[in-house]
Amino acid sequence: MRVWSSALPAPVPPSDRIRWVVEGIWADVQRDPRHAGPIISAALRAARTLGSKERPVAGDMLTGMIRHHRGLARIHADPVQAWLRLCNDGAPELDDPEDAAAAYAIAVSMPEDIAAEWWSRLGPEAAVQHARTLAGRAPVALRVLREGFTLSVPFRRVGAHGAVLEARCNLDLEPSYREGMVEVQDLGSQTIVDAAFPGRGARVLDLCAGAGGKSLSLAALGADVQAWDIRPRALDALAERARRARLKVRIAPPEGRYDLVLVDAPCSGTGVLRRHPENRWKLEFPTDAQLGLLRRAVTMAPTVVYATCALTRRENEDVVRSVAEPAAQLVEEQTIWPEPGGADGFYWAKLAGG
Repeated sequence: MRVWSSALPAPVPPSDRIRWVVEGIWADVQRDPRHAGPIISAALRAARTLGSKERPVAGDMLTGMIRHHRGLARIHADPVQAWLRLCNDGAPELDDPEDAAAAYAIAVSMPEDIAAEWWSRLGPEAAVQHARTLAGRAPVALRVLREGFTLSVPFRRVGAHGAVLEARCNLDLEPSYREGMVEVQDLGSQTIVDAAFPGRGARVLDLCAGAGGKSLSLAALGADVQAWDIRPRALDALAERARRARLKVRIAPPEGRYDLVLVDAPCSGTGVLRRHPENRWKLEFPTDAQLGLLRRAVTMAPTVVYATCALTRRENEDVVRSVAEPAAQLVEEQTIWPEPGGADGFYWAKLAGG
């Protein structure tokens, strides 16, 4: 089996109209690849020549061209033409590079150093499966904040608080979502919440709260949650979500001591490439910020949970051990690799702080 072509899809041939729209959007993406995701979303909404059933086909084609850009480049210099060849002829019979890890880097369209790390950690069989998983669509998972919810599409329950949609739907039209009974939250994030939860009434600081998915989940479980983030707009979104879910989350800068500090640190996003394939084109490894946040956290609580949606040692194990050895004790850690139909990629570690 050829490693590099193992993840290439068998796409549906696009109509001429879809191809014309995709070519125009792709030209815009190439002018600003770091913002490919927002560019594609906005352009598809504005593409009035496409019908409601054509937009998802065009979107899948565009995200597929990002996910497989290194493999497509082996087929044709123009990724649109390469995609059309895949539609008509399937994956070509081209040899792998001699180095299997280099072939795997093409399969996942990632830099060689990251691909080599994944190849080494997973082993050939699991690494190839990982490439295939990254080529797929991430499922829409919900966190159940209040029971008794209903949805207009089929779903399956996962664990005590999770639900995975089995069909596409507009959640904004779902009464249970509008009423805050459920919130969008990846199953991997839910695992982190459940591992972090220190018990009802415990005082918790969500130090990098963002729009507050984990804050809401911890509050729903019964924790006394305070949330903070350096992005005011994210905190505004958190406040609105908390109001909708009828949950109390105090938004204020950190002060004093807590029973638990959750550090959901900024990261490269290499664990959520299914959901954000454009992360390949804006890789950053904010290890200084990660170290600073974790060092601060271990001074504020006896228990700290550090988490990222990254799958690199430099952002996960290396950061934790740099802080744990002098300042805290590593209690538990887990790397969650993306699963077909399941969780995206995450890492979390629990430390006993000062």
